[in-house]
Amino acid sequence: MATAAKTEEQGEKTVRKATDGFVYMDSVKKVLDVAKATNQNIVLFGKGGYGKSEFTLDYLRENGIDPYVFTMGTGTTTDRLFGGIDLKKFNTDGKIEYLVENSFMNHRFVIFEELFDAPDFILEQLKDILSSGVFRNGSQIFEIKTELIICCTNRTREEFSKNNSLKALMERFPLEHEVKWEQHNRITYENLLVTKMGFADPLLTYILEQFAIAGNIISPRIALTAAEIVDQCGPECLYFVADLNAKPELLKQSITKFQGMLEIEKIRGELATISKDFSTVDLSSADGLKAGTKLNSKLFTLVTKLKSIKSDDSIITTTTELIKTFTKQYETNKKNLELLTSQTV
Repeated sequence: MATAAKTEEQGEKTVRKATDGFVYMDSVKKVLDVAKATNQNIVLFGKGGYGKSEFTLDYLRENGIDPYVFTMGTGTTTDRLFGGIDLKKFNTDGKIEYLVENSFMNHRFVIFEELFDAPDFILEQLKDILSSGVFRNGSQIFEIKTELIICCTNRTREEFSKNNSLKALMERFPLEHEVKWEQHNRITYENLLVTKMGFADPLLTYILEQFAIAGNIISPRIALTAAEIVDQCGPECLYFVADLNAKPELLKQSITKFQGMLEIEKIRGELATISKDFSTVDLSSADGLKAGTKLNSKLFTLVTKLKSIKSDDSIITTTTELIKTFTKQYETNKKNLELLTSQTV
């Protein structure tokens, strides 16, 4: 993603920020503003797929900062964290020294991905370095340049702080913020898709909402993937999206329900048109009576079709009210037509 894109609008230059491509990140931006202003290390935590890492990187670059990014994990080793072993020195002197200039310690701004997944002994060494501000390895001493560390993780500090040493490390990260959405519904997903893709498929946003209602939250990242699949391959390919196919019956029901709703809305429009047309027919003439009878027959057909649509509890009320309204109108029309016909005869 570009740091800033300049566009021309009505003769005026406008600058689009990199972070403009994100939704529901106002509070994240605010806490990053605080961290940057105070140089207080921060933990951004929350479930995967909500843009913690991408937003942080774009935020820093937007502020003219090119951070050092390091991904932690269970396989993180001392030499990897410290920039690698100086093999030349080891081969000539037999001493183990590290190429610290290649490590996070030689950078002012650092992003640690999944910091809490690193082995405890690595984290304890990191705690000592951050506490003293100096890296010591025998005769090798290096004053670290790091001013701000941003940790992006899926875990909470409560899950992580298993002992006093790790709790002490957490004291070096006094700021924290959970990156999440307050709600998952059609509106929030639509906002995401429109912001990122320029449009939102109504079937997909409906499905995503139904999954959320059932307690199966689909992350923004997966929602975007699903949107691309629908756009390029069609909605039938949504069954290939693992997070959606994990609940195939729910996916099937959501699609069927949405299609039923579309059919109902289509019929509603046709019914309204017929009712309007019927009100404009001149029933005082024979031709008018024929036209009115024909329209009323169509009205009856559509009401019958409406009754045949399988509905669930969430839309059955709407369907029932439509059926009542137009059935009553049909019966009224029928009586009037019969009366007018008998008078004509």
